[in-house]
Parts: sequence; C-alpha cells; structure tokens
Amino acid sequence: TGWALVAVGPIPADPFGILPSMTWFAPMRSAVGRRLPLLAGAMAVVGLALIAVATRRPVTIVIDGVSTLRHVHAPTVGLALHELGIRLDPSDRVRPQLRADLPAGGVVEIQRARDVVLDVDGKMTLVRTPEAIPANVLSFAGLQLYPGDRLWVDGLPSDGSATASGRTPQRIRLERAITVSLVDRGARRGLASAAPTLGEALWESGIRLRDGDELTPGVGAPLGGPTDVTFTPAQRLEVEIDERSLVTYASSATVGEALARAGLGLVGLDFALPALDQPVPPNGKISVVRVVEEVEMIQESIPFTSTFEPVEDLEIDRQQLVDPGELGIRAERIRIRRENGEEVARYSEGEWVALEPRPRVMGYGKKIVIRTLNTPEGPIEYWRAVPMYATSYSPCRLGVDYCNANLASGGTLQRGIVAVVLRWYRSMRGMHVYVPGYGVGRIADTGGGIPGRFWIDLGYSDDDYVSWHYWTTVYFLTPVPPEGLIQWVLD
Repeated sequence: TGWALVAVGPIPADPFGILPSMTWFAPMRSAVGRRLPLLAGAMAVVGLALIAVATRRPVTIVIDGVSTLRHVHAPTVGLALHELGIRLDPSDRVRPQLRADLPAGGVVEIQRARDVVLDVDGKMTLVRTPEAIPANVLSFAGLQLYPGDRLWVDGLPSDGSATASGRTPQRIRLERAITVSLVDRGARRGLASAAPTLGEALWESGIRLRDGDELTPGVGAPLGGPTDVTFTPAQRLEVEIDERSLVTYASSATVGEALARAGLGLVGLDFALPALDQPVPPNGKISVVRVVEEVEMIQESIPFTSTFEPVEDLEIDRQQLVDPGELGIRAERIRIRRENGEEVARYSEGEWVALEPRPRVMGYGKKIVIRTLNTPEGPIEYWRAVPMYATSYSPCRLGVDYCNANLASGGTLQRGIVAVVLRWYRSMRGMHVYVPGYGVGRIADTGGGIPGRFWIDLGYSDDDYVSWHYWTTVYFLTPVPPEGLIQWVLD
C-alpha cells in the first residue's frame, strides 16, 4: 500500500511541482559543486514518500459485525475495498454505497448475503439476501406477515424479530393464517390463526375454554380453510355438595343436565335442590344432598388366656410352646345412613361370636440337673442358674432418708444376706445362692425390684458396703428344695 521510488539517472528539480524554490541553494553551489544533483534527487524521493504517507487514511471495515482497522489511499468506498482486496457478492449490502466518498469516520459496513430457504405453506423457494431480521428477509422476498401467521426460524418459533445470533437465518417457514368466523352468544366476530386445530386457534386468540362450554365443531377440528364456529359458553354454577362449595360450569337447560355435564350426576338416593327436572336458577346455585346407606361389619377380637403345664423332660427355666392359642372373634352387623356425609342413623342388625378363643399353652421345664462350678472360693454345686440384675444395699443405703437393719425374715442386715421381690421370697426364703464377685448369700429379705428385670439385692453392712449395678448370674445351691417349694416359672 506504500510507494516505492528508485532514482535512475538525473531527477528533475521539481517533477511534481511541490518542491520549494531552489534559490536558497545558491550560496551552497560553490561548496558542493557537483553534489547538488544528487542532493536534489534524494530530497525528491523523501518528498514523494511523505506524500504517500500523508495520503493514507485509516478505515474500519465491519464485515458481518466483525471489525478490522486498515489503511488505504483510495478516495471512495469502492476503490478502498478494491485496494484492500475485499470481493463483494452482487447481493451484499455495503454502507456507505460503493460510489460514495470514504466517510470522515472511516467506517465501512458490509453485510454478506446468504442463501435462505423459504417454506411458505409447503412451497419451497430460495432467496439470497443480506437481511438478518426474519421479517426483513420475507419483505426482501416480497412476502408480508399478517396477524395470525405462524413463523419458524431455523426450527424455532419466531415473531419475525432478530435471531439470537444476529445473523441471516438459514431456513424460514411461514404458515398463513386461516379465517375463523366465530358466533359467540349471537355476536359474530372474525379470528385469524395458522393453528392446526380449532382449539389452538381459539387459545391463540385469547379465548379460554372451560369444561361445559359448547363448541361446534369441536376443539380438535382441523383448520383447513375458512371455518364457521358456534360457541356457547357455560353458565357458572355454585354447587353445595358434601358441606363444601364447588364452582363449575355447564351449558344446560335443567339442573339434572347441568350436574351431569359437570360430572356431578346423582346416584342412588341422592337428590338436588332445585329438583333435577327444574331449570337452572339464574344465580346458578344448586344444592346436592348425598344419601348413602351402607352395612358395616364390625369385628372385635376376644383375647385368649394363657396357661402353663409341666414338661417332665424339659430342664427347669426353659419353656416351649405347646399350643399357640387363638384369638376369638365377635362380629356385629351395623346399618348406617348418611346424608351429605353426616351420619343420621345407625342401628345394629345382630351380634354373634364368630370364633371362640382358644387358650395358649406354654410348657415349663421340671427337669432338674445338678451341675458344679469352680469359683475362687472353691467348687460349688448348683441346681439352677438365673441371669439377674444385681444391686446392693446396707442399713443406711436403702434409698430412703433413714437407716434400718431389720430383715423381712428377722435378724440384722449384713454381708451374706440377699433380697428378692416378695413373690419370689414367698417360695425362695432361706435358699442359698452364689453370686460371682460377692460369694454365697441367703435369701432372707425383700425389696421393690426393677420392672422388667429379674433382680437381686446384695446385702452389706455400712462398713463393708460395695456398690453393684450390673448383670450377673445367680446360682441356686444344693440341696434341691422340695418340689412344692420350687417356683417353676419365674416372672
């Protein structure tokens, strides 16, 4: 884009008429002599270079929104683009025009033309246009958008405004609207829509259909051409039913038809106010009385009792289920009448025992096995071993605000005395037991126990008291007491 000059031979003193007068060189001629032609030529070259630089102008080229800063010598837009090697399509849009002088601001905008496929009601055409706004593309092709038309740009619904990318679309589909003549309560009005069905066309026009509206033809009717439609909107109904107010819509002459169209048909003993054969009241208020009669079968369980029976070959403190028992059933038939969900009558039609209960039978062991156990105190012989929760007490550690050393069996509380609950004490009084970590004790006192646990309280004097609060195994020592004194089932 610059200038290049090569001096070959002598150069005229002022070839372009731009050099100043040479008279100021006169005093130098005597000094420089033959060097004057060379000096004049060099100055000419420098002058031409300065002219070339001075005539370059910056220009911003914007192609499809992308800006580039360039420099040109050309005076017009067309020559500048030619100088820059920018080729144009005949359909491209250039601002300013090609013949216009290069603008003072130095900005040239180019909108490249592109091919756009137009699909108008199934008919395909191809246009080449620099327009980026779909509506302008259609206008470029001689097409105009009308109310109700449907437009898709590159597969997406559009209102004809600029695309998201701001670039020329590739495909535009246009569906022309069809005229619909709508008669609404005797008044006629026209609608325009490109929707495929009548229901969608009414929706686009702001007509919201409700259950109960009458439409002829139906909402699913296709729109293939101008269509006459009769629309009868439903009347607002306020139905009192089941102690609540239900708002619905129906277009019917009688109460029965209105309720049926609203999906509130009466069944059985139901009745309505006004009656079903009466006209729908002007205020649309209808009361429905729901009448229900039903028979309810009530079943009540009769609990069974539990019994125990001995099992001779089963070891003591073990149980086995002999008979699981069975609950009895008492049945009663009740007839109930309800109106509007409220019970108005109830009476019994009979009661009977459908199934007698059968008691559960648990077998308890009566077999006693003598065993031995090595302890720090020496071997012991026992006939029963029971897991128990052990606590300890002393005369002044009874859980009350006073001290008492007296035992239920008489005597004084000290180490070696143990207590159990009263129901055990009655059969176990005087028996000897061994508790690991405590030693041998004699059952000679009673206590309150701990609900839900087998319990033993280990006695001490106040001087040698040791606190117990954990599970252990209590061994009942031989000799085995008489059968009549053994509590076979512990509870």
